[in-house]
Amino acid sequence: MKCHFALLVFAMAAVVAPCRAATEPATEPATEPATEPATGDFWVADTAGRITHDCNAKDPLVLCMQGRKLVMQVQVDRVAGFSYKASFYNVRRADDSSNHKLLFVSGRDSTPQVRVNDQLMQCEFPSSVAFDGLLTLTYPVSAGVVITRTVYPSMTRAALIDEWQLRNTTDKPVTVTVAANRRVNPVDEKITIVLNHPGVQSIAVNPGEDVTFTSSVQARMAADPDIVLDTNAERAARRAVAEAAWRGPGRLETPEPQLNVAFALQKFHVLECPMETIKGVITHNGSLIYSPGIWANDPVEYSSPVFPFFGDPELNRASMNMYRVWQDHCQQHGIVPFPGSFESPALRLTQKERGDDAMMLYGLSKFLLFQGDRAAAAELWPLIEFSAASVLSHTTADGVVASQTDEMEDRYPTGKANLSTSALAYGGYRQAARLAQALGKPVAAQFGQHADALRKGIEAYFGAEVEGFNTYRYYRENTTLRGWILLPLAMGITERKDATVAALLSSKLWPHRLQGADILAESTRPTEWGRETYYALRVLFKAGRTEEALDLTRRVVQAQIFGRKGPYPDEDAIDMLCPGSLYPRVFTEGMFGIVPTGLDSFECTPWLPKAWPRMALRDLRAFGRAWDLLVERDGEQQKITVTSGGNTVISANGPAGKTYPVTFR
Repeated sequence: MKCHFALLVFAMAAVVAPCRAATEPATEPATEPATEPATGDFWVADTAGRITHDCNAKDPLVLCMQGRKLVMQVQVDRVAGFSYKASFYNVRRADDSSNHKLLFVSGRDSTPQVRVNDQLMQCEFPSSVAFDGLLTLTYPVSAGVVITRTVYPSMTRAALIDEWQLRNTTDKPVTVTVAANRRVNPVDEKITIVLNHPGVQSIAVNPGEDVTFTSSVQARMAADPDIVLDTNAERAARRAVAEAAWRGPGRLETPEPQLNVAFALQKFHVLECPMETIKGVITHNGSLIYSPGIWANDPVEYSSPVFPFFGDPELNRASMNMYRVWQDHCQQHGIVPFPGSFESPALRLTQKERGDDAMMLYGLSKFLLFQGDRAAAAELWPLIEFSAASVLSHTTADGVVASQTDEMEDRYPTGKANLSTSALAYGGYRQAARLAQALGKPVAAQFGQHADALRKGIEAYFGAEVEGFNTYRYYRENTTLRGWILLPLAMGITERKDATVAALLSSKLWPHRLQGADILAESTRPTEWGRETYYALRVLFKAGRTEEALDLTRRVVQAQIFGRKGPYPDEDAIDMLCPGSLYPRVFTEGMFGIVPTGLDSFECTPWLPKAWPRMALRDLRAFGRAWDLLVERDGEQQKITVTSGGNTVISANGPAGKTYPVTFR
């Protein structure tokens, strides 16, 4: 049978920012409402932490996987069967600004021709799928043969691997033949994409035995030979990332396996996200559409503060490289306007004036504190100063921070100054002051003063009764509840804590919370915003609403990570790194209440659920060392123990809500 595939080549300069679907106008909502909240039986975790899916479900399975030069999005449904799209990056020289994204689209017609006893096998509709960092599809038994295939991207090459296994389940030998097929499609005079099915000559397979072969798709320079792929090495490299996610540094241990598996899944998505670009290997937004772009909200504000916990040197280096893109731009072009995103393989400045300076001040300060690397903090200190200077230049006479819009980029009105930008600026000043103090910078006191003034400004300018709740208006003329009213609480501003929590838990903002659906971006519109959901769960823990927070976390995990939107929940259904990367922070900064206070110190305010005897974060690597954080039930109190290098750093008892200072020496 002939193997056909579609090939598209295009530049990514026109791709829009990642908090919205690419086809919608900037004034429309970013996502459709979940009129029927997802159920949690789409993915099921087994005892090893692997998740499986029964392909009889009516909803399609959509999942992204990525390597340093490749992002692939797979889909399994009852109409098209298994298909995938693969985008290759940086195939030319790393410094070649003409590097475009190369898109390969594969469907049923690119499946190799397999015959058993001269009978053509139908490998169209898998019966089940398993995911543990690699995607394994199992097809129904046909002619006594079970076919499985394991699909995954190379971690370092512009190639994807498709391993096939045919097992004889009968009590008689069968003869297997796989037709060889190699297709070479030139993209232009320099680039080509090669699809290769190596074929299997007629071979007898005894009962209980199997035959294996490997197909591949690769992008390369036309003048070069095919990339030589060592399947064992490629699989081992991918397995190593999965092993690090499930059993490596930065593990969550709770009495509820589903929460732990969800943590490992989101951690895996983080560990696979570094991508090779014109600026070297950087952490990026992920997804088939928005790779390898970087935005001040997604990898900076949302994701990077959790990266150091996982102890992956390449991840930390890639994060530093990402921040260097911003710092280099500010040093060369100044901070007017402050850069908000660098998009397309050429990483060209695109978004701006979304409060990006505040996002940067907050995300970068927290990342550097958690990383605990003094030299790295000193290197990126100029970017802290650039961000702080930009925030200060946008501070109004009312004591808040002005910005043209926010992360939703004009889809919703934001006035001249919005709550998100000012709250993030406050949190950024607080963290930057601690970083400055750790580095011996005299500006620490000034940053603290700016934070104090901004806190007063936020209360005076945004504090208001909105729809019956004494919480915050999002901008001066705002009369409806907005999801981001949670941000002051997330940043440690507690003046309106109870009313804000009540608003978050109301049917006005979170009407389908008991079904695990996302919070609304605004009370009067149906648009749900997943990143706000994970912020809200963190905030509920920080506010001491432990039982409600745990109950809603369970529901969100069940419906979203294990539901039809999972395992990487995303508003645009394209498997971006966010909002899933915010899930680990529900625990690190919410349930365990970790707040950095220096390059080697933090405060911890744990909230142990009543039914749990203990919970722990194991082998954390924040602050540049390995350490464990254990919280145990001790009568009516909690016992906290921090150990590092075989030594006890702190062991103390206290009630829920007590804050413990921890310093490593």
